[in-house]
Amino acid sequence: MNPPRLGLWRVRDYRAWFAGDTLTQVGLSIGAFAFTLLGYYVTSDAFLAGLIGTVSAVARAVSTLPGGVLADRFDARRLMIWSGASAFAIYAGLSAMYVTGTLTTAALIVIAAGEGLVVGLFFTVTDVALPRIVGKRFLAEASAANQSRDAAIRLAAAPVSGLLFGVHPSLPLIVSAVARLGEVGSALAIRKDLSPEGLGDEAGVRSLAAGRRWLAVWRQPRTLIGLIVLVNFCLGACGMTIVLSQQQTGTPAWQIGTIQTMQGAGVLAGGAVAGWILRRYSGRAIVRLSICMITLAFTALLVTQSVPAVAVIGFVASMPLIPLNAVQGSYLALIIPDQIRGRVLSLSSLLGALAGGAAPLLAGALLEYAGYYLAVGVPLAILAGTAVAAALSRAVGAIPRRSEFDQVEPLPLSAGAIADA
Repeated sequence: MNPPRLGLWRVRDYRAWFAGDTLTQVGLSIGAFAFTLLGYYVTSDAFLAGLIGTVSAVARAVSTLPGGVLADRFDARRLMIWSGASAFAIYAGLSAMYVTGTLTTAALIVIAAGEGLVVGLFFTVTDVALPRIVGKRFLAEASAANQSRDAAIRLAAAPVSGLLFGVHPSLPLIVSAVARLGEVGSALAIRKDLSPEGLGDEAGVRSLAAGRRWLAVWRQPRTLIGLIVLVNFCLGACGMTIVLSQQQTGTPAWQIGTIQTMQGAGVLAGGAVAGWILRRYSGRAIVRLSICMITLAFTALLVTQSVPAVAVIGFVASMPLIPLNAVQGSYLALIIPDQIRGRVLSLSSLLGALAGGAAPLLAGALLEYAGYYLAVGVPLAILAGTAVAAALSRAVGAIPRRSEFDQVEPLPLSAGAIADA
């Protein structure tokens, strides 16, 4: 039996938080895929369907940074209630409009904007609340458990949503609405006070740009965020290159789907051993070895495009993701002052989203105009550079073992401390 894990699951408020966050992810994942299908189903126009998706993405991006301010200024428990209630209203209203035949293209665009705003405004709330609920001791383990769950949900969401949509287009929307309403119930079950520790009197702490200014002062969080953004960018570029190159060679869609499934299975496999890895290795070793493993796995793409081989490559490259993100994410959360954690994490999420959006564009352009080897080689070179940077970085070298996370203190926030830095 694993005592630390037993200790984590004995935290009553974490169980309530985990249930609420799980319902949030179920609602988001099933609802997002259903929204994609519904766009074309209602408009019968690929351009308009794409426009609807773009409107939602832009609304989410615009509201992400203000969402960080909300997470820093208000009780996270209350924000979880607002998040679930708002999303419930959107999905319930959308399904009602479809069932009654009143859903138009214009209405769908407006609803997409509203859905994107809600996602952006409340996206970081549960992540900001987690350190307050589990404390430093269990944060890395809780992060790994949450990411394993997210991977399983993402793996199942598309087929489940598609199946429900095939029965009736309103069904996945209803499921999403009910799931988000469950988030409200879970938030109400949390007893711990999740209010920010203090808004602070330091100059600039209350402003939207406080997170950016704090990052400008401290190199360590900048480095950690930059490394993960680069890794995720390269993962996105390599993943898109795999899909597009397989399509170019005439690989059947079901075989391409198998490759994607193997990548998801790799994430889950990494999550299954994350607890053992976190206990055995230091945080710095996990970060460095994970990036090296991803780089070495993708290097094999230069010598083969065989579907079985590429599926294995995707599996191996995906395995380190949960241990890597669990260590990096939890340590980053601990060194960010509670007063601005929401703003810093929202900025990190925005950078990740921008990089994620650029990755498919790079992959497609390189594959079309420069060929397969450059399409793989460019992100691979970036990954190799990232691995070297991680190996030499003092910021990464400072990440301790999980058992030592109790001793991690946030970097100073005060103007005086910043001046001395």
